[in-house]
Amino acid sequence: MTHRSAHFGWLITGFFTFIVSLSGYVYYSYQHTYNEIMSAVDNKLLDAALSVQYILGDDYHDNIRDSSHISRKDYLIKSKQLSDFSKQLGLEYVYAMMLQDGKVHFTASSYTDKDIEQQKITYFYDAYPEATKTNRAAFFSTEPVFEYSSDQWGNFKTIFIPFTAKDGQVYLTGADITIADLDERLTASVSQAIITSCFFFFIAVLVAAIYIHLVKRSLGTDSATGFPNHIALENELRSNKQLHLVMAIIWVNDLEDINSFYGSPIGDRVMKRLMMRLAELSQNQYKIYRLSTNKIALLGNQLEHVDQLEALITQFNLNTPVLKDPFIYVTLCSGIAQGNKELLVENAHIAAAQAKQSRDCIVRYSDSMHKVKSQYLHNVKIAKEVREAFSNQLLVPYFQPVMCLISNKVSQYECLARIKSFNNTILEPNDFLTVVNRSRMDGQLTRLMFSQCAELFRRTQIHWSINLTAQDMLDPSLACYLEDELKRYPNPSHITFELLETEAIANFSEVKAFIDLVRAKGVKVIIDDFGTGYSNISNILKLNVDGIKLDGSLVKQIATDHDVFLFIEHIASFTKQVNLQLIAEAVENKMILDTLVKAGVRLVQGYYFAEPSAEAPKDTHVKEVETTH
Repeated sequence: MTHRSAHFGWLITGFFTFIVSLSGYVYYSYQHTYNEIMSAVDNKLLDAALSVQYILGDDYHDNIRDSSHISRKDYLIKSKQLSDFSKQLGLEYVYAMMLQDGKVHFTASSYTDKDIEQQKITYFYDAYPEATKTNRAAFFSTEPVFEYSSDQWGNFKTIFIPFTAKDGQVYLTGADITIADLDERLTASVSQAIITSCFFFFIAVLVAAIYIHLVKRSLGTDSATGFPNHIALENELRSNKQLHLVMAIIWVNDLEDINSFYGSPIGDRVMKRLMMRLAELSQNQYKIYRLSTNKIALLGNQLEHVDQLEALITQFNLNTPVLKDPFIYVTLCSGIAQGNKELLVENAHIAAAQAKQSRDCIVRYSDSMHKVKSQYLHNVKIAKEVREAFSNQLLVPYFQPVMCLISNKVSQYECLARIKSFNNTILEPNDFLTVVNRSRMDGQLTRLMFSQCAELFRRTQIHWSINLTAQDMLDPSLACYLEDELKRYPNPSHITFELLETEAIANFSEVKAFIDLVRAKGVKVIIDDFGTGYSNISNILKLNVDGIKLDGSLVKQIATDHDVFLFIEHIASFTKQVNLQLIAEAVENKMILDTLVKAGVRLVQGYYFAEPSAEAPKDTHVKEVETTH
């Protein structure tokens, strides 16, 4: 179906819906008005018929035998009273009648001006040959009777109310209203309903047209930066007559951390300032779009300018802060693609994802495909080896000591996972952890590591620790497994779980529940890799953990960066005050060690003391971890 045909189809559907809605509304209005009118008419007829009895008097119908019952003068007086009463109520006739010898006779009746002109005034005891079956049956009824009737005086809705005279004679009082008046009122109601419906339909169409126009304008603009968004990009690619284009997708690496630390308004300011600087550097040669929270797209028509586009991104001065209040720097990774516009966004995304994964500044789509294929084959190979290692018990725990500088003894051992391949090479975590995470095998890895270490240290006094991931902590089955194993372990207080800081904060409530569960069993919990990203010690305290371990990349800089030294010194002083363990990993030389001692750190771990080893620690008493210095 073409675009125009689709619009025509919607137009037909809308018109049909309007007709159906209008018909329903008119029918409802007609029925509602009809019921209201009929109810009012019935009440008016009933009141009028009852009033005839009071106008004539209770003894008016007593002992009626023939036309001499009342004089013509007295009858005309009563008729005049009834006529005036009928005119005031807006009725056609009010009257009384009786059944005598099988015939219906008028005993009283109002008249109209037209009746006087045509000399059709009804007198006492005049026969009423047009009496209907309903009329005759009313003499034998015990309640008011309504009917629609036609006679020489017109078309009416009529009411008959039966009464009984003192001599037992049954007579009726009645009232008529012309149906023509009712039809006029119903017709006017239907016309009013149609006019009202058309008016509101016109207003609805007008409002919808204005709304659609405003929505189309707003949908194509990012409200936070004022730049076009992904919808505008899609429209541009669809409407652009040129088949081959060039595009760069820029990924702002640190924006999620900036949003979590400073809030999304600051993040939006960063993106707006970044996009404005790109527009200045490109001199408006490229159209700039904000694709998502942390992605920007640059679109150009000249394929031969792909090198120029790459140079534009490369020359972006990363040493200059994007914002100065607060001071914020960002790093970028970009993917560039050129060719068919139908595949342009997808290809540029692939290149950008490859740049982010490989931590390159820029990756072109043609280059990234080779890397992606190589990485894919490598991932398949590693995934196979990991599955086979789990199935064939080829997971090997390695142990690295954590030294207490006060006692100069081993405080505990960190248990690190290694995988032994079939060619007897040892795969380190950097080789397989990504595959384990992507394959959702974290729980299986943790089970195997915990079971081997628990069996190894069950009858010893050795303190040991293992690492847990976010997937481990969010896995209910693994939580049940650990809870059962800890019940059977002789000394759960000898066990420490190390949790990544970023994962713990990202899943705060779930991790807090997990920590409370295992600490209730006596297990210690520390936060690993503290100091990466936007670390917040208050969040660590809320988790109610036993200690923190400084990130290795931070520890390596302590001897050369005075700011890092001051940061670690502050953390050491603070943890001492709140009685938290503080461990420094990646201690690779004496200079780092001496600087850590100067900063107040007393628990250390790293190659300077021992590399991770597959040799199980000796069964010796290990001193409790010092928490004060």
